[in-house]
Amino acid sequence: MKGYKKRSVSILISVVCLLLFSTIFMLSLLNRITDKMDQGSNERMINSTRMIQSSIHRLFRNDEERLDSFAGLYALRGGSAQSTSILANYVEATDFYRFFYIDLNGTGTDSSGEAVDAASLPFEETALSMGQGGYSDAYIGSSGRLQITFQAPVFLEGEQIGALYADKTLSTYKEPSLFTFGNGAGCAFIVNGSGSWIIESTGSETNDIFAFLKENGNRSRIQETLQSLMKNGEAGTMEIQFRGEDSILCFLPKGNTYNWYILSIMPKRVLQQESSDIINMVIITCAELAGALLLITILLLSRESMKGREQGRIYRERLFQNISSNIDFAFLLYTPANQKVEMVSNNVRELCDTLPEQVVSQPDILFERCGVPEDDENRNAFFAGNLKEKVRKEYRAGTEAELQRWTEIHYLPADYGQYLAVLRDTTSEHHMREDLADALLQSQENNRARTAFFSSMSHDIRTPMNGIIGMTAIARANLDNQAKVADCLNKISSASDHLLSLINEVLDMSRIESGKFSLKCEPVNLPELISNVLLLIKPDLTKKSHTMHVKSTVLDYDIVMGDALHIQKILMNLLSNAVKYTPDCGEISIGLQEMRRNERMVDIIFSVEDNGIGMEPGFVERIFNPFERAEDNRLSRITGTGLGMAITKNIIDIMGGTIQVESTPGAGSRFMVTLTMPVYEADGPETESLDGYTVLVVDDNADTCEGIQIMLEEAGGQVDWCLSGREAVEKADKAHQAGKDYFAVIVDWKMAEMDGIETARRLRTELGADIPIILLSAYNWEEVEQEALEAGINGFLTKPIFRSELVQKLHFYIMGPSAKTQEAPRQIPEYKFDGLHILIAEDNELNREIAAELLTSAGVRVDSAENGLQALRKMEQSEPGDYDMILMDVHMPEMDGLEASRNIRRLPDRSKAGIPIIAMTADAFAEDILRCKDAGMDGHISKPIDIEKMFEIIRLYDKKGNEGKGK
Repeated sequence: MKGYKKRSVSILISVVCLLLFSTIFMLSLLNRITDKMDQGSNERMINSTRMIQSSIHRLFRNDEERLDSFAGLYALRGGSAQSTSILANYVEATDFYRFFYIDLNGTGTDSSGEAVDAASLPFEETALSMGQGGYSDAYIGSSGRLQITFQAPVFLEGEQIGALYADKTLSTYKEPSLFTFGNGAGCAFIVNGSGSWIIESTGSETNDIFAFLKENGNRSRIQETLQSLMKNGEAGTMEIQFRGEDSILCFLPKGNTYNWYILSIMPKRVLQQESSDIINMVIITCAELAGALLLITILLLSRESMKGREQGRIYRERLFQNISSNIDFAFLLYTPANQKVEMVSNNVRELCDTLPEQVVSQPDILFERCGVPEDDENRNAFFAGNLKEKVRKEYRAGTEAELQRWTEIHYLPADYGQYLAVLRDTTSEHHMREDLADALLQSQENNRARTAFFSSMSHDIRTPMNGIIGMTAIARANLDNQAKVADCLNKISSASDHLLSLINEVLDMSRIESGKFSLKCEPVNLPELISNVLLLIKPDLTKKSHTMHVKSTVLDYDIVMGDALHIQKILMNLLSNAVKYTPDCGEISIGLQEMRRNERMVDIIFSVEDNGIGMEPGFVERIFNPFERAEDNRLSRITGTGLGMAITKNIIDIMGGTIQVESTPGAGSRFMVTLTMPVYEADGPETESLDGYTVLVVDDNADTCEGIQIMLEEAGGQVDWCLSGREAVEKADKAHQAGKDYFAVIVDWKMAEMDGIETARRLRTELGADIPIILLSAYNWEEVEQEALEAGINGFLTKPIFRSELVQKLHFYIMGPSAKTQEAPRQIPEYKFDGLHILIAEDNELNREIAAELLTSAGVRVDSAENGLQALRKMEQSEPGDYDMILMDVHMPEMDGLEASRNIRRLPDRSKAGIPIIAMTADAFAEDILRCKDAGMDGHISKPIDIEKMFEIIRLYDKKGNEGKGK
């Protein structure tokens, strides 16, 4: 041990001596560097100040030369002391604020026309008395600020006739580029011989440089030294405090007869910025050297001490070998004999949320945090020293309502009467087992749902398929019976439509669940939307003899921004369900309301109500789940997948809307959908005025009459209304007898006592043919067209009624008798494309035959290809202009339609490469259409083919100018 101590002392003495020598050397080096830096800083300050001195001198000299020039010009103009306008012009042309002229008599005038006397000048005058130019000392003049006066003698033909003077405030010389430098860190001043400010650039409120130095914390010795040096006219630098920093003050005489001084101040850190890096490097090097010496010393001393503790190290190595293989485990080493914690691992912080220091003083806390009960026999054996063999057990911490955690503890007997507890967090394993169990349960539920779905779909798909197959067989057996074949074809068409609707519902649900469902944002014409929905649902209503009611409040916005197709799908699903689950001769109503949310958004509220079979409360809660159908014997004959309401709910959720359901078994159901949509903003004509026009409204619903009254009165019109056709005839006849005929009559079609057609017929008898009569209904014009025209009805309005549509319709009749013709019914076009040559690329032979037959019937010449590669070869081998258009399937062997379109677009002949290509495919979703456009296709026709839509697209891209429609 003595030898160890001697070696240790020798090492320490050597290190201390080396540190002292290194410190002395580094301090000497730093001192030399600092001296060089100070010298360089002083030289930089003097050079910078001289540059400022030169610039200021040049400014003063420029003003002297300008005054000399003005003196010469003044002499040429006669040198009159009364030439006030000349002096005023000088003021306007310069930054001198006053000019004045004095003749040899000692009197004169200034630029403002006031008299001036040489004897009363507040400065030493030299230009008149001695014929010498220059500028005066600084003084407080007529400007109220510190100023100087430039003076120049005025000579005419070699003889002095007077002197010209110009006053200028010294603040005009305070240019930022001169008096601030070093990115604003440095500043400059001009003082007189007594130190008073002539130009001060920092905004200080002191009177002189000495008070300024005192304000910045400089001792009086520095002020006295500077005062003495300036008094002796010396130049140089000195160290001062400026804005709390060590700075350098440079002082130079300006070089005039008034003993002015130019001062400049700059922080030393700015001047020595580059040199500071060198000093920092030296200091860091010194610190690193000292740290290295200390580290070497520690290592040497540690090496010596380790020899005396070798036995202890061997013991601890044996201990750590027992736990080294379990690097994720926390451990506790405990001696029961003296109830002492020998060692605890630091990772108990993360594993058991407790500090190692707490475990050392209270080892029980470690087991409590892991959920080990106080009466656990293994825990008690561990602390009592009764553990005979290795034990492994898992514990849970936390209740069912809390965050739960599982810990596995290994109790191990160790050497020397010590015991080791090894802990491992098994929470993730428990969660994994629970997740696997949940996944298994979910998989079983999915399998049950899938089995039920496929069972339902198998039944629902087989039903129309059976009808298609059966009707086809019947048609084949009755080919000679044209009526029978036509009936079979109608039933096949109906079954096909049902089968297509089933497939579309399954595809829609699949897209929603996969997150690929997308919405458009386009103008939605609400009157047209409701009209289309009513048109589509009308056949089902007629088939079951249902009565449809349309209810709406006053509607201001007939066009909003949204996805028209999916809004129509929502309403169709709700109305279809209402029709399905309402017995024959029932009543169904569709309502429309709007609520203004703000200037740009409006809530559109759709409601569908029926008096059908209704739903049980339990089923109402599940109605929006996929594949759900009520368990009711009355529904066994009603077809459906159970997806319609799930799709509806998902579409509404994606649109950010809400849907509410109210239902009473046996009394019917009511669905209310609220969608928030932007208002369509379009520049259009203002609503036409109806000032001076009175309209008669006839409807058996008072709300409808009051709504129309509000709309028309806001447009300036007047409204009378009644609730029956008989009352309407009486009112019209009474107004006619009084010579106050109504301008127009709006009459509802369906009324209890006398319908709208009969009312119009009697009005025509009483009033003649001049008054327009407009039929109002939730149904379409075509259904009652002929009867309405014969009854004398001029126009038609569909419920719900929108303000702009109603006012525009009435304004149509204000235009005069020539405009009051009946509205032309919509004609179904007959398409003809004589001379058009189209190439069809389709791999399915039946689809090729159908498309070719449809096109040939419209006068189109057709050529076909079985895949994209054949279509490309035909285009390459054809003459320019041979084909007018290509109808291209997407999924084809050898080369699909997308690749074929890309290759056609790359053909060298531009007339071939630019041919219109129309996708004709079963890929009908928005992303599919976008994919076709990206491949170079111009249009898109989805399968199954809508004949009218196909011909409309062909007409759109027909370059031969066919109208596409026959008479």
